Amino acid sequence: MYTDFPQYIQFYPTLKCNFNCTFCFNRGISSDTEVNLKDFERIVSVASDGGVEEIDMLGGEPTLHSGFSQITDILYTNKLKTTISTNGSNIPLLEKLSKKYNGELIKIGVSLNADVITEELHEYITMYKPILKSICSNKRIIPESAQHYLGLTDIEYYLLFMDTVHDDDLRTSLPFYEFLKELNNLKDIYNNVNGVFCSGFIPDTENYPVLQHVRCPAGTIKLSIMPDGSVYPCYLFFRHSEFRLGNILNDDFKSIWSNPILDFFRRFDKNICTNTRCEVFSDCHGGCPAVSLLIYNDIKAPDPRCVVRRV
Repeated sequence: MYTDFPQYIQFYPTLKCNFNCTFCFNRGISSDTEVNLKDFERIVSVASDGGVEEIDMLGGEPTLHSGFSQITDILYTNKLKTTISTNGSNIPLLEKLSKKYNGELIKIGVSLNADVITEELHEYITMYKPILKSICSNKRIIPESAQHYLGLTDIEYYLLFMDTVHDDDLRTSLPFYEFLKELNNLKDIYNNVNGVFCSGFIPDTENYPVLQHVRCPAGTIKLSIMPDGSVYPCYLFFRHSEFRLGNILNDDFKSIWSNPILDFFRRFDKNICTNTRCEVFSDCHGGCPAVSLLIYNDIKAPDPRCVVRRV
């Protein structure tokens, strides 16, 4: 079961980055390429014609793209609702974008994962009220820098469940049920806190009813696209060429969306997690299959973050 077209696309204009975050889900992937503007116009045109109305702009650090201002102009002209995820290092450009679009169609989300941020970034946050987000781990639920903005009703804050792409990541990641407990504790205290996690755990049926009947969002409500136009079910499959669905610049978009590789994600029979005593077991769809593939080399295995014993 799936929709006639993806609800949104995660697009990576570049994988270059000026940070070296240990939790980055794209670390180690080649960062030499960036999309050229002509190709990006083509990608936006194909996506729009295919019914897509939303794009998440990710990286790397997307603002490092040499023509990022033109990229946002293309998105705005095509009336695509866009969220830009940035590490907040290019304040002049972020200020320019915030002034130009004023949150209309194009929103900016700043990742806060260091305990201390610059005064320049703090002033930007205070003035323009971007979306804020940070990674949750077993070593630190929320960085000190983000705590200053909790409870502010004019700022949206998102706590992100940590992706694990290598075995070593399991030492710092939380099981999902512990993450959910921490998230709900925060939401009980602060009314501007929300969570971000794969609907392969608890499906977001309020925004996407179809997720109740599928394994996860990959290839059911979303697709992920690399700078060269290569299309995957989700960004966590970028390391696995066998999950490449085609190239949006060269291949028919409907054929990409109907690729039989996606059949696995578009059905859900039962939760295969071995932790049957988990308090969310009955609602959970088994976690993220991409993480199971990355850690166990088995897309059908239970999510390792919930079943691996912590050291």
